[in-house]
Amino acid sequence: PPRVVCSSTCYRTETDTGKEPWGLYRVHQFTKVEMFGVTAAEGGGESAALLAEFLGLQKEIFSELGLHYRVLDMPSQELGLPAYRKFDIEAWMPGRGKYGEVR
Repeated sequence: PPRVVCSSTCYRTETDTGKEPWGLYRVHQFTKVEMFGVTAAEGGGESAALLAEFLGLQKEIFSELGLHYRVLDMPSQELGLPAYRKFDIEAWMPGRGKYGEVR
């Protein structure tokens, strides 16, 4: 299947949620890198294999960087229209004393 990596500038629309509204972690503009793949819609096996490959690559990068991380299997209400499944990876942030999404 074709594999594509892209970088995009993203913006948060909210101005203050009352939860970490400022600082390094809570920014309103950020750049993210995403991996995309296009697979046949036949049985879903190809899609599952490609998603596992992408997740494995991300875990390898985090491990090689020496970061402590966890993988979150996102619920269906958190998915965008083109996604059938999504994982988020959060890294341990000692300054915050908790895990946080790495963008």
